[in-house]
Amino acid sequence: MWPREWHARKQRAVDRQLKHEPNQIVEMPDTVIIDITARLAHAATCSSEPPCACATSLEQVELAWQLVYDRYSQSGLIEENPFCIHAFPTAVGQHACVIWGPDGPKVGYTMTLFRDSPVGLALDSVYAQHLDEMRGKGCRLLEVGMLADRRRCASRSIAALFSMMRWAIHYGLRTDSTDIVIGVHPRHAPFYIRCYGFEKFAPPTSYPMVRNNPVVPLRLRLLEQLAKDALPRGLVHARDNPIPASAFSHRFAFEPEQLRGSLIADFLKDRYHIDLDASTGLDRTHRDLARSA
Repeated sequence: MWPREWHARKQRAVDRQLKHEPNQIVEMPDTVIIDITARLAHAATCSSEPPCACATSLEQVELAWQLVYDRYSQSGLIEENPFCIHAFPTAVGQHACVIWGPDGPKVGYTMTLFRDSPVGLALDSVYAQHLDEMRGKGCRLLEVGMLADRRRCASRSIAALFSMMRWAIHYGLRTDSTDIVIGVHPRHAPFYIRCYGFEKFAPPTSYPMVRNNPVVPLRLRLLEQLAKDALPRGLVHARDNPIPASAFSHRFAFEPEQLRGSLIADFLKDRYHIDLDASTGLDRTHRDLARSA
């Protein structure tokens, strides 16, 4: 069932419930919200696709972000640090979801998804005006970032990227996001435009978070694209291979007590002067950092 049919069915369900119980909070039936991306109950599964999952523990998150650190520092995108981990404030919180896949006993590939929130998005540091314009129009944003792959084989990396993007799309749908945004190197932009229907939403610029390397900001109008009859290859792949809501239900929550004494907490305190144990002003601090990084 695709967005236009889903929205019509959802509205009918809401109208029926409001008619009978006008003062009650409306809760949608499971059959309505279970998976708007599955046209058929027997949709195909990705048996040959590189496996992915949500990180459910601090250890998995830290291993994923250590891989990001290794790949980014080796490529000269970030400075080395004594914690051997890479993160930024907008990636830490209940709004975030770390996706990873194995390479033998190690984390082989990863990306982090973070919904818009009072914390803001990483791309706010260079594109706040453009993102605020989207917000002002009612867009609910999800950012994809911190991609890394341990393998050097291009074909395996592309397969893993398709797998992780499938998770990103379904996480976006599960969290009621209308748009996915991502900042990529100019040479990578054609892949996302061709395979997923992303579009540029602002001119390229230098990105301080990756040592002023160039970045192209891309936007996928997720619900608009999925409502079309003809879809890019990546969206067809996601549509035909749905991910159940339960796959995201146990993702790591980034609660302060879970992070206490962790590499992530130590890194954020050292790099951004953020104390995750603080109980006040945290979101505001994160937001200011996102816009000034």
